[in-house]
Amino acid sequence: MLIEQQIAARRERAHGSVVRILAKPDGDLYGDYAVRSASKKTYRVAMRGPGLFDNYCSCPDFAVNTLGTCKHIEALLLRLHRRRGTALDHDQFRRTRASLSLHYGETLTVRLRLPLSPSPALQALAREYFDDTGLLKSGRFRDFGKLMDEFRKADDQAVVYSDVLDYVDRENEIAEGLELERKLLTKYRRGRDPLAGVLKTALLPYQVRGAIFAAFRGRVVLADDMGLGKTVQALAAAELLRSRRGIQRVRSWHRRRSSTNGRKKSRSSPTWTRRSSTV
Repeated sequence: MLIEQQIAARRERAHGSVVRILAKPDGDLYGDYAVRSASKKTYRVAMRGPGLFDNYCSCPDFAVNTLGTCKHIEALLLRLHRRRGTALDHDQFRRTRASLSLHYGETLTVRLRLPLSPSPALQALAREYFDDTGLLKSGRFRDFGKLMDEFRKADDQAVVYSDVLDYVDRENEIAEGLELERKLLTKYRRGRDPLAGVLKTALLPYQVRGAIFAAFRGRVVLADDMGLGKTVQALAAAELLRSRRGIQRVRSWHRRRSSTNGRKKSRSSPTWTRRSSTV
């Protein structure tokens, strides 16, 4: 019931949410749009059908609500329904190119959409990497580089949306971090210190586990009580990340002069310099 209420709320807010259509497909109702919202922001909206999860919007709400729609999509559907009425429900998007996009459902994943007449190479790629619904098979994220090479060879006009590449990079980084975490914890259980040389002080057992957790799990929160050493865990985690990514941070100070009420005032401001390399 809550999902239906949230969808209804977005359909209600659709009225007046799009003040201008900046770009639209030539001749077809379905296609790629650019719209300006009532908040004066510009979003890309890919219209592919009248149903939930048929379409895409680049707005922040669509990326997180897991509903398969947003007020901008619903606003465009209202406009299209006024033009075509119920016939819109029977119209189909004429896909001429294969595409890889993100499926924003309860969980994010990659979706392959094929043209109406896919080549044998595209059909073979779909069978190898994707399930019957077009979603990337679990465990194939590590093979995404190979998939991209085969995808481009099979259809050099294929569309790969940027959020797909960002998502796959993030998923692979998380998987790599979990594997490193597993190796370090295994080393620790065998009586060896996985953080030897990381800091000049020794960490307690729960701090070792906390530092490893923070370093390799992406966005995390260390929720230990006050006084249990979250700062030293954070320092150890930062050093693990620095070592893993080959990152160096050099903090330098420069003098900056500013004027306040006609008087000159000196103020020191930190400047952070970052050099990174892959290791």
